[in-house]
Amino acid sequence: MVLTFSNSEEYIIDKIMTVLSDEQVMERVYVPAEPALKFQGMEIHPRRRQVYLNDQEVELTTREFDVLYYLAQHAGQVLTARQIYEAVSSENAVACDYHNIESSIYSIRKKLGRYVILTVRGYGYKFNQDI
Repeated sequence: MVLTFSNSEEYIIDKIMTVLSDEQVMERVYVPAEPALKFQGMEIHPRRRQVYLNDQEVELTTREFDVLYYLAQHAGQVLTARQIYEAVSSENAVACDYHNIESSIYSIRKKLGRYVILTVRGYGYKFNQDI
């Protein structure tokens, strides 16, 4: 099958192809070669993206793992939902997107215990390194 285009249509097709070829199709993800983070009864393995609680693997979604790992890297430090969102998301931060962080934290607490991530009222969240 052969398609033919008028000059104006060919110009549009060329523009589309130029934009598509300039667009980065795949995003490069850096996986840290860091050792596991170890806390009382919990281990977080960044390369394998696995979490163990009392030697039992706990299944986390990609977002849950990213949030937990980021908070654990900054254990004891209070972080806002915006800071967490910007660290774990490749999208532009929008106020309504912070709910995703709150939902992830809720799910993490259900899976790992309610005291793993503490809420600092009026500011944000922190990983409880003394679990």
